[in-house]
Amino acid sequence: MADPGATMRALFLPAARRLELRQVPVPRPEPGEALVRVRVCGICGSDLSVFKTGALAGPGTVLGHEVVADVVDDPTGTWKVGTRVVVYPPRGCGECHWCRRGEPRHCEGADDRRRWGGFAEYATYPAAHLLAVPDSLPDEAAVLADPLGVALRAVDLAGARPGMLAYVNGLGSIGLCSVSALVAAGCTVVAGDPIRERRDQAVRLGAVSTLDPVRDDPYEAGRALDPAGPRIAFECSGVPEGLQGIFDAGGPGAAIGILGIPTAPVLLLRMTVREQRAFSIAGPSIESMRAALAHLAARPELTEIVTGRVGLDEVEVAMEKLIVGDGGIKVMVDPRR
Repeated sequence: MADPGATMRALFLPAARRLELRQVPVPRPEPGEALVRVRVCGICGSDLSVFKTGALAGPGTVLGHEVVADVVDDPTGTWKVGTRVVVYPPRGCGECHWCRRGEPRHCEGADDRRRWGGFAEYATYPAAHLLAVPDSLPDEAAVLADPLGVALRAVDLAGARPGMLAYVNGLGSIGLCSVSALVAAGCTVVAGDPIRERRDQAVRLGAVSTLDPVRDDPYEAGRALDPAGPRIAFECSGVPEGLQGIFDAGGPGAAIGILGIPTAPVLLLRMTVREQRAFSIAGPSIESMRAALAHLAARPELTEIVTGRVGLDEVEVAMEKLIVGDGGIKVMVDPRR
């Protein structure tokens, strides 16, 4: 248990492209919550989108939801102090329609506490939203439980079956996790990204071929493997051009998954003519994060996605580098650093 009156460092987002490191009181668990000490927290593409745009910025906003932590205090008695866990991020109010359905990511009544994230030394989360990390998994693997949980949900929603041809556009952490998840589902995967090193990583994770979507046509590349073209196409880059490109890449009847956050208009004529269906994902489910931990244990090569570790005072520079594409793939924030 943290001492009463103890303070910690936390990184706040008061405005777009501006982070402030402050000394603040250690939060105290509300009923049903546990206090955790953050070991590492991944920088997600959604964190970058919020950082760039200032959406959700404010005096109390702390980003970070890909949390690996140690339990410090659990008044509910669910967790032993010192247990290493990953966090299912949504807090929820516990009372609205969506919380009663077990889907707190759609909560209609949560207060500003849902903004408090893992770019801090300590945080509180519902004890029921913590998942134990196997001793065999290093932090570099466990930090991928959230993005891999997103990928596994997408594969399920797309109706992936063995032998299906899939195309993944954008090979950041979500895209590379999607490659691994699709390969595990038995799909034949083509992966696209302008950066050669990321394409090489996709091949190591099981993609049969890669391309540069700036120069190459993913639909034709898919037709070279299957005359029907890709039956699944995931947009994971978050770049504006990717949104139109993913509908163009999918074949007739394809399931189109929007896993990034691209902000651009799109002409849906191709989607209509090819009778495609599209879906988006707001985050993982607790079940998909549990499945992700098992997947990570079986595929330790996924830890190669993690390419950097920074302290709280280095996050702003790391984010700017990630935005322009030369900051690596997955960077972990280590508040202890």
